[in-house]
Amino acid sequence: MSEKYVHPDGKGSLFVNTNKKDGSNQPDYRGSGTTMDGKEVEISAWKGKTQAGAEKLSLNIKEPYVKPPEDNAPAPAPAPKVEKADPDLPF
Repeated sequence: MSEKYVHPDGKGSLFVNTNKKDGSNQPDYRGSGTTMDGKEVEISAWKGKTQAGAEKLSLNIKEPYVKPPEDNAPAPAPAPKVEKADPDLPF
């Protein structure tokens, strides 16, 4: 099994997003990289045009998504049912 590629500091790669649906706001390109201080990042890019009509790429760089750990603890037991006291009791 191959290991995940780790980019050198300050480098990254983008690939065409083959899962993008027409008309969606999903990125045109997706990839990953490493910041100058060695932190892994996810990179997304959208094709667009400047006000002058020149082609451009808009980028979004964020920390990689980490799935939260599943809580395997059993659900707490329901609270015991409290019966109301009979109003005819003297205490």
